[in-house]
Amino acid sequence: MSKQRTFGTNWILSALLIVFITVGCAGKANEPTSAPTAAPAAASSPTAATTEAAAITPTTAPVVDKNVLYQDEFTNPASGWPEEKFDNYFVGYHEPEYYHVEISSPNYKTTVFEPTKQTFEDATIQAKVFTVSKKTAATGDFNYGVAFRRSGDQYYVFSISPRTKKWYVLKSSPTSLTTVKEGTEASIHDLDAADILRVDTQGANFTFYINDKLVGQLTDKDYAKGEVGLYVQTFDATNVHIHFDTLSVLKLEALQSLESTATLLYKDDFTNPASGWSEKKFDNYFIGYHEPEYYHVEISSPNYKTTVFEPTKKSLGDFSMEVKVFTVSKKTAATGDFEYGPVFRRSGDQYYTFTISPRTKKWTFLKSSPSELKVLAEGTESGINNLDIADVLRVDAQGSKFFLRINDQLVGQVTDADYASGEVGFFVQTFDATNVHVHFDSIAISDFIAPLVCNINALTLNVRSGPGTSFAPSNHLTKGDTVIPVGRSTDDTWIQVRLDNSTDPGWVYNDKGFITCSSDIQLLPVTNP
Repeated sequence: MSKQRTFGTNWILSALLIVFITVGCAGKANEPTSAPTAAPAAASSPTAATTEAAAITPTTAPVVDKNVLYQDEFTNPASGWPEEKFDNYFVGYHEPEYYHVEISSPNYKTTVFEPTKQTFEDATIQAKVFTVSKKTAATGDFNYGVAFRRSGDQYYVFSISPRTKKWYVLKSSPTSLTTVKEGTEASIHDLDAADILRVDTQGANFTFYINDKLVGQLTDKDYAKGEVGLYVQTFDATNVHIHFDTLSVLKLEALQSLESTATLLYKDDFTNPASGWSEKKFDNYFIGYHEPEYYHVEISSPNYKTTVFEPTKKSLGDFSMEVKVFTVSKKTAATGDFEYGPVFRRSGDQYYTFTISPRTKKWTFLKSSPSELKVLAEGTESGINNLDIADVLRVDAQGSKFFLRINDQLVGQVTDADYASGEVGFFVQTFDATNVHVHFDSIAISDFIAPLVCNINALTLNVRSGPGTSFAPSNHLTKGDTVIPVGRSTDDTWIQVRLDNSTDPGWVYNDKGFITCSSDIQLLPVTNP
């Protein structure tokens, strides 16, 4: 009997690529803080499973959808995933409509990795997964999810517990398994109902979703790439049986958040040279399609700038825009600085631009007029990637306010009322660099998406330099003010906020009588003062 599949972004794969098998298993992890600490016996070696499964003759077929890097719906037992029973767990196909992992003892964990051993760096990883209640202990806790960027014993995990409604981001090393981030999500389903877990990985930045809802973000630079797979862990549950319905690895769509949450006004991923963007060469720069997978802007002299604008010449006022962009190091001078980013609200020589420099890790919000190019705001963001690695720059513009993000991290907020609407495009500028070659990977524009904001309810609320009354006040807010939260303290009693036209965030006390926020502050990262 075939089953109806509805999965996340509805990507389709006509066939599976099959090569080899890797099974990872280990003893007990350093589990999240609520988990018991008793250690299990060591696991048996998975060598037998690897040998047996590798002997299966695979069938291969080309991937039809270029956005799908790997996908398995677990309807074909010959696709190479292992089927084997060990002392504490067994893995294999089920019916064969699912791939199952069962652990038969408490305080134990196991991993199973995608059999083609592909290494992924920037990607979207999704899994549809649920617990089979009839084959799971009636009491006790456990968690399960996806493992990614695995090399040996080094990997990350995004997992959930259907009993406690908690989610975890774990980090494995040869010596430990630690919880680097966790939270609670009420929408996690009970046993027998599937959840969709999604991780967007880009450079050192990770974004986590449960059932299409953003639940958390993390920056960690330690593991840059690796394999993907499945993860199951028991705490005090004596038995757990997990069904993985689908596992997909998709080409990272930098603009998925816009497409899934708002009406898309314009998009170009630069795979079609006939879409109208300019292709010209001038004395100091040239612009055009590249391969044709990108749109490139190259400047061949220092102290020069150029702009290129979206060919339909849409005039936009309030909008959200994301641009995915990187520098090509082989075609860029080895020394010297430069910057690039999106342009918006342009009319003639009047426009704003939000730029980054991958060499200095600085960002800048510029305002162009017929007489000058002026810096309205600037700051430093360590999360800006190096050359050859793409960054996602986002601007949410509403009236006179602009909210600025780099790789999903809010870095600044600017207020300026002079230019109400105009065209959008790209900006590149050299300083002392003698040559720079920039690839714009994609651009998407949607209706304005309101960011997470907090409203001040107190007559006066101190903004302090750190999360506590022992830190001196650096500013104050009054009733009716609106601020953008960027972080929270470990116990959620303090919120880090960014003020208009300021690069230095401050801290305010989190009490409903003083401040209310438009969404759960658990979405914010824990920030150290």
